[in-house]
This record gives sequence, C-alpha cells and structure tokens, in this order.
Amino acid sequence: MTERPLLPGKAPPEVLAALDAIAAAEVIQGPGAGRDAAIVEFGGQALVATSDPITFVDADAGKLAVTVNANDIHAVGAEPLWLLATILAPVGTTPSALEALLRDLQSACAEEGIALVGGHTEVTDAVTRTVVSCALIGRAAMDSVIPSDGALDGDLIIQAGAAAVEGTAILGNPDLLQTPGISIARAARTLREVKGVHAMHDVTEGGVATAALELAEAAGLSPELRFDDVIWLPDTLRVCETHGLDPMGLLGSGTLLAAISQDTVDRALSELSRAGVQASAIGRVRAGIRATLSHGGQTMPLPRFVRDEALRALDDVRRSAQ
Repeated sequence: MTERPLLPGKAPPEVLAALDAIAAAEVIQGPGAGRDAAIVEFGGQALVATSDPITFVDADAGKLAVTVNANDIHAVGAEPLWLLATILAPVGTTPSALEALLRDLQSACAEEGIALVGGHTEVTDAVTRTVVSCALIGRAAMDSVIPSDGALDGDLIIQAGAAAVEGTAILGNPDLLQTPGISIARAARTLREVKGVHAMHDVTEGGVATAALELAEAAGLSPELRFDDVIWLPDTLRVCETHGLDPMGLLGSGTLLAAISQDTVDRALSELSRAGVQASAIGRVRAGIRATLSHGGQTMPLPRFVRDEALRALDDVRRSAQ
C-alpha cells in the first residue's frame, strides 16, 4: 500500500506517538503532544528546554523565532534565559540580508532578557527560503513549574490574548505582529502566580481547537469549547470569511490557554485584566466525553486541524499565482 505524502506543517500526532521517551529519574516532563517544553531537574531547580523553527515567513523571522520559543518556556511557568540559533539561508542570500536577520535575532533576545549563547549559520541549497531554528533553555524553581499534563476533570479553560493573531498577520495584517504581538509572557507570568492554575498551553499551528485538544488530552481528558466566548479580532473573522477558513484552526501564537479550577477562575480573570491582558472563559475539560464545540446554539465535534488553516490559505495563494 502506497503511503500518502505528508502535507506542510506539524507532523501528525500519530507519527509523533512513535517517539519513545528515555526514562530518567531527573526528567519531569518529556516529549508528547501538548507538551510545550521539556522539564528536567538539575541542581535542585527545574531546567526547561524547547526547540522550534520558523519556516514559512521571512519578514521578522528572528523576532518570531525568539518569541515562539520563549512562549513554550513561559507556558510551563519558567523564564527563558539562553538561546542557540541555527540559520539556514538559501543560495543567493546577500550578506546584508543575513546580517539584518542576525541583528533582528540579537535585538529580539535583548528585548526578552535572553542571552544568545551560540548556534550555527550557513548558506545551503537544502532550503529554498531562510529557516531559523532555535533551542531555548529556561529555569524555574521546582515548586513553581506547571506541567503540561496537569489539567483536572472539571477545570475551566481560560483564553488569554486574542485568538489567531499570528495567522491573521501572515494573511494580510503584519502590523498585528507588533500590536498586540504574539508573546504570551505577560499572561503566563500573571497566571503562574495564581493558585489553581493546573496547566497552560501555547496556541500555535492548528489554532485554538487543536491547542484545546492537546491541553486536555495530555491529561487524559477532552475539551468542551464555546465559539461565541472565544476572543476574536474583527480582522481575523474578516480574513477567514474572505479565504473560506475556519478561525478555530488558524495559527495562534500570542494566545495562551489555561486549565484552571472553577473556584479560581474569577481571580485569574481579574488578575489578567489588571495586567492588561484580555481574557475569557471559553469552555472546560472533562473525563469520559467527546470533544465538542458549541456555536450558534448547535453542538458539534471539535475539529482537530492536522494542517493549519493559514498554511492551507498560503498554498492556495501560491497555486493560483502559478
């Protein structure tokens, strides 16, 4: 039987499930769907590490690479500290373009208080556009890390930050990468101080729908979401209507989901508001149910977007230009 080739985007969960984590006493959190970063006990503290590339945009690639990696560190309650960057540039790249990317990367690290400690840069015919792949290491006290699989049955799901900002920016409004931006740092720093926050998850490819599934399934639960309670930018709904996209599956860096005990939600929302972060309770996680989405008075299965809607739209644009 001939295998169907994979489409651009994250590898499907069933492929990643073949990865066996190496058992080690000091590993608190290893690889798995919905796990934003590895957590290792080291010298009495939690050492947190993540790795993410920027592969489908060229503008602001350095800043985007730093931010999306920092988001993974923030999502488990830690602070990002040390970054290594691998830059693969296509043949034909000019020295000035590469220098500008390196300056962008260094500037973004400085803004986040991150030290750029190493990496590798080369020009290669293995890529057709620049790839920026980073490994970022952070640190937290052992008792302050928030494991990605910590959600409990009955927890409410809080959304902090508007949904699909990154996808909307890529599809026509790049100013959104600056304001409101795609960092979850403020939201995560606020929520990690609130008792009753059991898990957090950074929304990326596959949008709010896929992130909610990952947040819940990491703990053996399922989500129930309410579309009408999700925070949407008007531009997001407009661009989705124009391109025939489902906003629930649109690239979502800048949005943080958190599983929070019901008796803590009011305080969490109040603290987020005080910190200047727009937030909303958009559903809950439960055991023994099917994942659902309610919208316009109807309840339906919650879709899992194996391929992000923004990537689908970009491919459609490229095909129409050929």
